[in-house]
Amino acid sequence: MKSMPRNFFLCLLFFAFFSGTIAKQWKILFVGNSLTYANDVPSIINELARQEGREMTSSSFLFPDYSLEDHWNEGKVKAELEKGDYDFVVAQQGPSALPESRVLLIDYSNRFAEASKTNKAKFALYMVWPSRARSFDMDKVITSYSQAAEKTGSILCPAGKAWKLAWQSEPTLPLYSPDNFHPSMMGSVLAAFTIYATLANKKDLDFIRYELSTWKDEISEAQFGVLKAAAVRSIGNGQ
Repeated sequence: MKSMPRNFFLCLLFFAFFSGTIAKQWKILFVGNSLTYANDVPSIINELARQEGREMTSSSFLFPDYSLEDHWNEGKVKAELEKGDYDFVVAQQGPSALPESRVLLIDYSNRFAEASKTNKAKFALYMVWPSRARSFDMDKVITSYSQAAEKTGSILCPAGKAWKLAWQSEPTLPLYSPDNFHPSMMGSVLAAFTIYATLANKKDLDFIRYELSTWKDEISEAQFGVLKAAAVRSIGNGQ
């Protein structure tokens, strides 16, 4: 009987310690086009959140060929922001390698960043990639999204850079789908790894359990390791 108070106290300490490590819930608004809805990138990110013990809910405004300008002019995203109580807005448009596309990316990123801030959400840019036919534009895509994030004070989720780093490690990785622009499942998983690692500021992605992943039949365990490393390196963490 005398040991009960001590055991009870230890239980309280145990609960306090582990409850403190449970990540807060995320509510994310995804804005973009088919580069996000191909393979359902939001669903993959949700899967990562569950594996880490984080609750996540999301809404999406994702339409074929839409730019951020299209979304802004339509007005639906801004209206959703005003009522939604979101933690993050994760947005992308096309590669934006051309100078005029870069100008528009910066302009409308700034508008969405300000609208997000007004509604207490953090705006994050999801950097994409060029088509295979224009692979020479990869560095321009990286520059466009990097400048847009810097000039607007936004979070940068450098998925395009992660693709580049993954190919440097393993040039044969099939990150494109057969149309040579949209991502394969592997490409989408790498994008999701990068977005999650950025938003959660992860130094590694070792919490991801390959054997529990819904996409494991399309990605080998060796490729899984390459993708994790590329995602972490792309955001400046890891070696």
